[in-house]
Amino acid sequence: MKAVIWTKYGTPDGLQLKEVEKPAPKDDEILIKIHATTITAGDCEMRRLQLPLMLSFPVRLYAGLLKPKRITILGQELAGEVEQVGKNVNSFKVGDQVFGTTGFGFGAYAEYICLPGKPDDAQGTLAIKPANLTYEEAAAVPTAGFEALHFIRKADIQPGKKVLIIGGGGSIGSLSIQIARYFGAEVTGVDSTEKLDMMRSIGADYVIDYTKEDYTNAGETYDLIIDVVGRNLVSRRLKLLKQGGYYFLAYAALSHLVLGKWASMKSNKNFKIESANQNKEDLIFLTKLIEARKIKPFIDKCYPLEQIPDAHRYAEAGHKKGNIVITVDH
Repeated sequence: MKAVIWTKYGTPDGLQLKEVEKPAPKDDEILIKIHATTITAGDCEMRRLQLPLMLSFPVRLYAGLLKPKRITILGQELAGEVEQVGKNVNSFKVGDQVFGTTGFGFGAYAEYICLPGKPDDAQGTLAIKPANLTYEEAAAVPTAGFEALHFIRKADIQPGKKVLIIGGGGSIGSLSIQIARYFGAEVTGVDSTEKLDMMRSIGADYVIDYTKEDYTNAGETYDLIIDVVGRNLVSRRLKLLKQGGYYFLAYAALSHLVLGKWASMKSNKNFKIESANQNKEDLIFLTKLIEARKIKPFIDKCYPLEQIPDAHRYAEAGHKKGNIVITVDH
């Protein structure tokens, strides 16, 4: 089978299309014929080995000290068709159209992958693909959907609540806008000029162009802030959070841990650096929202499998709207 092999840490040039042996499922696994995968921020961070909160060195120890050895194929999301099932698997059958995540094993930049029929917390999760989505659309849902749903549920968002999404034009941000609107919130999205119309089109009540407006001094406050950008302005953005509100930071540095401790000592603002658990129940809930046409992933560009290095470069340029999808042509 064809797969994009991760040959070195650093630039996208280390992602090379090669022929490798097609995997065979164990007794508790299913073999999935992949039709689509995605480029996530996590894939790019892993490739560069530039991970938050000083995780780069322990991950290098696990993956391979000088070059990737234990993990050689990146890709965290997929949509495809079950081609074969192990004898102990009863949760899926041959022909099922599925979507989901691969967990810490990655492996979706390929034509086929074997995944557990009943994965544990580190092995991702799978569910039947929403009937009204293409494979390309379905592949773009799980990771961003898990994160957005986790943030919004934990903050107990209800009608009348106000939500600010910083980076609303990205993958997590675009689904966060739609899910927050589903729960009845008033939603403000922050991003660059070229993403404002897109955020309006998916339901944002208000949009802010951060290149033209210093929204941190606008005097508005929010019950929930979802920040998928981070960097140097977090302490200023935290001032926009109401007492008792929740601030979720998707990509954190060590300094943000100190900021979180300080915020908890000086106020009752909830500053959180955490990720969602990837469980099947949440994936099924997202499927129901999709089939009810309450949410839908926004796809910016699609690339074929052999152009994954170009897709990584585009993702890291910072201009993408929503998701970048990889189509796998068999």
